[in-house]
Amino acid sequence: MAVKFYLEKRPSVRTGECAIRASFSIKGVKLITTTGLAIKDANWSAEKAVEERNEKGRRKSPVDYKNVKGQTCKDINDILDKVRMHFSEWERTLEEKPSSDQIRKELKKAMNKKTPAKEVPVRVKRVSFFDRLDEFTNEEGSANGWAYATHQCWKTFKHHMEAFNPKVKFEFFNESGINKFVIYLRNLDLEEKSVTKQFNNLRWFMYWALRKGYTTEDTIKRYRPKFKLTDKPIIFLTKEELLQLYHYKIPKNGTKLKLINMYGEEYETTVEDAGGLAKARDCFCFCAFTSLRYSDMANLRRTDIDGDTMYITTVKTYDRLPINLNKFAKEILEKYKDFNFPDNLALPVLPNQLMNRYLKKICEYVGFNQPITRIAYKGGERVEETKPKCEMIGTHAGRRTFICFALASGIPPQVVMKWTGHSDYQSMKPYIEIAEKTKADAMKTFEDAMSE
Repeated sequence: MAVKFYLEKRPSVRTGECAIRASFSIKGVKLITTTGLAIKDANWSAEKAVEERNEKGRRKSPVDYKNVKGQTCKDINDILDKVRMHFSEWERTLEEKPSSDQIRKELKKAMNKKTPAKEVPVRVKRVSFFDRLDEFTNEEGSANGWAYATHQCWKTFKHHMEAFNPKVKFEFFNESGINKFVIYLRNLDLEEKSVTKQFNNLRWFMYWALRKGYTTEDTIKRYRPKFKLTDKPIIFLTKEELLQLYHYKIPKNGTKLKLINMYGEEYETTVEDAGGLAKARDCFCFCAFTSLRYSDMANLRRTDIDGDTMYITTVKTYDRLPINLNKFAKEILEKYKDFNFPDNLALPVLPNQLMNRYLKKICEYVGFNQPITRIAYKGGERVEETKPKCEMIGTHAGRRTFICFALASGIPPQVVMKWTGHSDYQSMKPYIEIAEKTKADAMKTFEDAMSE
């Protein structure tokens, strides 16, 4: 019990009443203090410490007694009941040890309550792990100007965490807890790269919580599970493939095409939505000729173009980039100059998902069917997946095509970075390695030709 009452042994000389004192023991903190109430010893004994009840559940109270303040035994009992109920609820909601001053303040608050029978007990709301996660995404999102995709990424993280343990607490994430979360993600058949991303999100959130003082569990600072990561093949078009796609004349709707798959087998397909395919092809090629991401291409307005230069404020990094237009990019813009697109857009933009589907289809028509093998780990197991190149082409392959071709052509990385908006050399490294391999292959071809 959080509080007990007892009577002071020595009565007041003036009134003959003994003070009622309260003894508290709350989460290991002990305190004895006066309540400000007083009663004659005979009446306190008759009450039997305010705990004995008759057969109807009501306390025995001499109806004719009043202390010097005019309080009856019933009045005193009601006040003591009020204090008991208050401290019982308060102790239940406490998360840390209280100080003696806090106990005294709560006693004063309890004594001053006017209608204890009808008053709703004070509840201290527990702030959960997920309340803090919402606080984190709101705070970090506002401070760093998160894009829509970033907010969606954190929604996914929250969904995984709620499914993993809806009552999880910060203290759970010691080494054992971290491993359990990683194992849970792997059992969802996620690729190791996705598991790593979710772990990195957890680490970011835990660092934030440590900085805010919301937790003291800092195992995340020292411990990192082992992840089996492999480099994805960078999918891009060669110079010849890009020009072939750019000049490809899309057949009319309903045309039946005979194609060859990556195994050398012939099959037939029918052309559908030739107009949509042409728009997807032109927008993709524009990205490949200018280095734009899909998001920046989709936001390009005619007012962003000034002669041979377009000025882009990137959606992802907010950089303001001047990009020179080559003749191929200008040809595409010229093709659509008389079209009236919404918001004065310069190009016939399709939704990203639809554009990806059309790109795969048109690359299939053109014949980009060479097999590409991708190795990944799922649930700790090595998985190999081989698909034709056309099925791996997406909108971002246009930007990769520009970067790889520019570097292979001998344009210095620092110049390419000014066009693409890359902020550090490390992010360009995979493309530089491809460019060096392309140069080596070209030199080998030259040597072979000279040796004939």
